Amino acid sequence: MNKTLEYICSAIFGVSVFLFWWLLHPGALAFQEQNQLFLFTMDYLAERVAVAGGFADYIAEFVTQFNYVPVLGEALMAMLFVVFQRSIARSTGKDEWYVLSFVAPVMMLIYMSDFYVLLSYMVSLIIAVQLCALYRNHPNVIFASAATVLGFWLIGPAVFVFTAYAAFKEKNKYSTILISLAVAVVVVSKLTYMQQYPWKTVLCGVNYYRRAVTVPAMQVCIAIASVLPAVLSGFLPKPKAYVNALLGFAVVLGGVLSVYKTHQKDLVELIAYENLVRNEDWNGILKRAEKYQPNSELGSVSVNLALFMSGRGNDFPKFKQFGTKGLIMPRVRDFISNSASSEVFWRLGMINESLRYAFDTQESLVNNRKSGRWMSRIAECQILNGRYDAAEKYLDILSHSLFYRKWAEDQRQYLRNEEAIADNEVYAYLKSVRYKEDFLFYYPEMEKMLAKLYMENTNNIMAVRYYNAWNTLDKYEADDKNTYTGNAHGN
Repeated sequence: MNKTLEYICSAIFGVSVFLFWWLLHPGALAFQEQNQLFLFTMDYLAERVAVAGGFADYIAEFVTQFNYVPVLGEALMAMLFVVFQRSIARSTGKDEWYVLSFVAPVMMLIYMSDFYVLLSYMVSLIIAVQLCALYRNHPNVIFASAATVLGFWLIGPAVFVFTAYAAFKEKNKYSTILISLAVAVVVVSKLTYMQQYPWKTVLCGVNYYRRAVTVPAMQVCIAIASVLPAVLSGFLPKPKAYVNALLGFAVVLGGVLSVYKTHQKDLVELIAYENLVRNEDWNGILKRAEKYQPNSELGSVSVNLALFMSGRGNDFPKFKQFGTKGLIMPRVRDFISNSASSEVFWRLGMINESLRYAFDTQESLVNNRKSGRWMSRIAECQILNGRYDAAEKYLDILSHSLFYRKWAEDQRQYLRNEEAIADNEVYAYLKSVRYKEDFLFYYPEMEKMLAKLYMENTNNIMAVRYYNAWNTLDKYEADDKNTYTGNAHGN
């Protein structure tokens, strides 16, 4: 395959990756960003590199923060996939089988549609494959040994892709040495600075998958597919033109069919709603819901919030409902179920509940990260509660980030400054419509709390809208009229 055609194929692949995230998974990359908070501090760097694979994780989180601007995140992701593909092609040293370099990236694209997959896995594989290319041009067993030891610490067990390639290329006693060294590195790491992690996690990566104790089979398959072209390049004969064409067609067809088979429409819509609620794009939510009705309580919370915020409360019966839980979810300790309800509480003026839901969402992040989005909301709630020291602590943290820094610095004007708060339209309104006194929150009596909220301030139109909707849905739930409430699937 000539160089021009190679570049064209890589460019087409990059555009396809961009469209994959933009059209098929809107909001997915922004959702990844809101589940981390990259900080430009030495402590943050030290925390990441303290475990195997931490350096790759640091790079991945640096890139992921740019998903705050969705189009920018999608463009960067497309570039990374092209780098991954080109790295595999470079590791083979031959252009004849260039088409094989697309197999692992296509598999990775499908794999990353699972939002539990972290970008650090692909970053680690890119580095490992680049090591294979370097070793192919400059074979040296000392280099391979050092790269295995240092690489495990920097990029995690993905380095064993390179170790396996180097051992295969040696085909002598040095192969045994490299394999033994890899085993020793894992054992020593487990017995020293990674004692708290189970063996499975140490062997398969701490930061590759959001659930560290889970190792999907796809992760192993992609690792094999990443190094296989380099291994086979020395054995495969030069293919006929039609062979490359057939292989290219097979890769494209397999990718398209896999995308179709693995596409989870309900989950995609939930993530899209999540991003639209965050950006207060109420019309965008309703346009999506009109084309594809939400199929869960969580989706219904977002749609109903959009209805009331856009002044389309009369259209409430036109959308599929899931009872009162589709208005406000009871507290669920995971990193997505509370999010829309926290936004509802915030706009109702139920500041403490918005704070509680936001805090629980952040603390429920599976890989123990923090969240820029939820830390911002916590800071806002603490400002309104007059707990300025607590708010200042969160603003200090956010000030070390890229996209939240300006917002955090702007919020400092409201610390211990009631006049500034009164001049802020949102803060002044929320302080005027919130409860006049604290009391014990009790979800089963939500209608009473909504009524109390309205009675204390009749300007709180959201409260009366939610009160009426709650009673309507509660009535249908009691009468078991499924034609109206639908069949809730839960989350």
